[in-house]
Amino acid sequence: MINKLIYLSLLSACLFSQYEYSKEDLNSTSSSYGQMVWSPTYEGYITLHYFTTQGWAGWTNIFGQLSDFQAELHEEGYDKVIIIGVGQSGQQNFNSNFSANSDLPLINDQSPNLPIHDAFNGEHRSLVVMASDGVTELYRAILNSTYFPLYEDDFREAIISNYPNSMPGDINNDEIVNILDIVQLANMILSGEYAENADLNSDGSVNILDIVQIVNIILSS
Repeated sequence: MINKLIYLSLLSACLFSQYEYSKEDLNSTSSSYGQMVWSPTYEGYITLHYFTTQGWAGWTNIFGQLSDFQAELHEEGYDKVIIIGVGQSGQQNFNSNFSANSDLPLINDQSPNLPIHDAFNGEHRSLVVMASDGVTELYRAILNSTYFPLYEDDFREAIISNYPNSMPGDINNDEIVNILDIVQLANMILSGEYAENADLNSDGSVNILDIVQIVNIILSS
């Protein structure tokens, strides 16, 4: 039964991952520097993707203001929100200057084709908000001004009104307990990762017993 559920969840993950990317975080001041983002580091987060180039001071200023915006959200308790700068590999020489005032993750989309931009229909200067399920777009806007507070209220509303509530077994924070939570938990077990919301029986480790707990939650719902 468990093997069947894991197989189905893997199949579902393949079907619903058209937006998801996994690229190295290149900002040395980011907490996820050197890790692969968006996936797997920030799975289950509300994510904002800022499509930009690194070679102009105006967009550098916006990246710094977005870092301040994320810090404010985290201080208010919305810590499952991450903003990722999506730059271009053709501008990678400017990465350090671009990130000088920002602690946000920065990845480089591959020039000249820019497949991540294409997947998101990410126009230059656009900021796209994705729900914690990784597939639902919540809001987007093109930041024509270099003063982010002009746009902040709309983005804040989109984030807060869709912020995931914690529930037992909801490992990926998509507000439902299903086979997708089982596959994420299985991946955590295989990688030796620990998270408090995945330790359903509170025994200090994430293992097959926690998968059994999720299966029981699904079957009883």
